[in-house]
Amino acid sequence: MWFKNSKKYSGKKIDSYTIDSLIGEGRYGVCFLASLDIGQKVVIKKFRSTFFNKNSNSKKGMYEAVILSKLKDHRIPEFLGVINQKDFYGFVLEYKDGCTVKELLFKHKYQFSGEEYFNIGIQLIRIIKYLHENGIVHRDIRIPNILINNGEVYLIDFGLARFADNSRYLYDLDFSYLGDFLLYLLYSSFQEQKKILSYKKIPWYKELLLTAEQELFLKKLLGLELVYENIYDIEKDFTNAFSNI
Repeated sequence: MWFKNSKKYSGKKIDSYTIDSLIGEGRYGVCFLASLDIGQKVVIKKFRSTFFNKNSNSKKGMYEAVILSKLKDHRIPEFLGVINQKDFYGFVLEYKDGCTVKELLFKHKYQFSGEEYFNIGIQLIRIIKYLHENGIVHRDIRIPNILINNGEVYLIDFGLARFADNSRYLYDLDFSYLGDFLLYLLYSSFQEQKKILSYKKIPWYKELLLTAEQELFLKKLLGLELVYENIYDIEKDFTNAFSNI
């Protein structure tokens, strides 16, 4: 029902923007591609009307605006403003062109080469490093939230991002997400060998062709070994383990 209701906004003028199309739908609202009269594209993240009925949700929604306003980096969408009209409350964000990794993997069946794996991985690690240096934990580094355009990596959707602290929002929350993301890239080009009389599921560290250094790196990210303490060690070990993949 929410998806169907969102279609009514197509072509509609909201504030200074014209809604072009629906991009995606989430728990708290929908994202539209929109444009200014001058042709500039933006993303409008419209929240459900029920989202702000509870004080806790209202506070959660504000984190994204505050955090994005603090960040100034071309690899992250810029926060452009707020639309607050009757029955329409949303954020205006910079539009980043490209395909999400989810689209590349599941829609286009793209297989990432070893060189692409390293280039994407190191770019993403350096985006995370920038966030952590600014006291921010993203908490949602997943394949739908990573865009690639001509080899350049962008990180989007800061709805779950928070300012780091020493109790609930720790920097290592991003590390397991990173490990999971890197496994998606590795499996994109994995060719499963036929298993004769074997129906047991093989763990990734036995299935993928990895060096001992690469396996240890991924296990530490995913908490299967002593976890990393900071993003700087991750950057160093990733470079050492995968630069010649």
